Amino acid sequence: MTEKERVYQLETTVSFFNQYSQLKPYAYQILFEQMAEKHLSDLNVNVDSTIKYGLAWALISMSVEILKPIEPGMTLYGNTWYSQHKGPYFRRELLFKNNSGDIMFQGSTYSVLLDVEKRSIFRKKEVPFPMVEPTEGILLDASPNFKTNMTFKPIIERVVFPSYIDCVGHVNNCRYGEFAYDIFTPEEQENLKQLKRMDIYFLSELRNSDYFNMERAYDGEQILIRGYNKTKDDVSFNIVMSF
Repeated sequence: MTEKERVYQLETTVSFFNQYSQLKPYAYQILFEQMAEKHLSDLNVNVDSTIKYGLAWALISMSVEILKPIEPGMTLYGNTWYSQHKGPYFRRELLFKNNSGDIMFQGSTYSVLLDVEKRSIFRKKEVPFPMVEPTEGILLDASPNFKTNMTFKPIIERVVFPSYIDCVGHVNNCRYGEFAYDIFTPEEQENLKQLKRMDIYFLSELRNSDYFNMERAYDGEQILIRGYNKTKDDVSFNIVMSF
């Protein structure tokens, strides 16, 4: 069975939806993560396998294109494949359909292998464990990098709590979407059905007890959200919401 032939069934839960029965943005991340974890386990390249070599997968960016709105109680059928390897970046495609075969949303991720002890990117050309060859098929235009000249306005200061930390020792990627949603206005929460795309760029780890500012900018069509790590004095992440 090829990577593309593997299909995973995923269920939406009430916690994914807000008071307007619209999918919260970070629910796309959770669905991405659930399918990717099942898939990587099937291929024996999940964290239990890579940690034997002192390595773990770390997301660098995630892009989601939303084609149809997800409804409460909907069953989704997803498949994913490793599509590209350039430098330290490993690209993966993710595709989600309803039971009629309609594409609901799709996306791409860029990941690197993290040396867990050194907290640095593994940059050797060959990985120390078996991996399948890349499969052709790019779903959307995406990049691991992002730059902007927009001016950001600080909204609220937050602190990293122990519950945010995952097995790799940093804030789990799904939490960043939660942080962004927490500074949406009521009008923006009600308008989530108009969300067309979400791009998340992970620049610097947030670790336990770090203090960070949630900041935002707006250009009329996009909401730009930034997490500025005050403990390390650097930008931790950028999120672009396109309507």
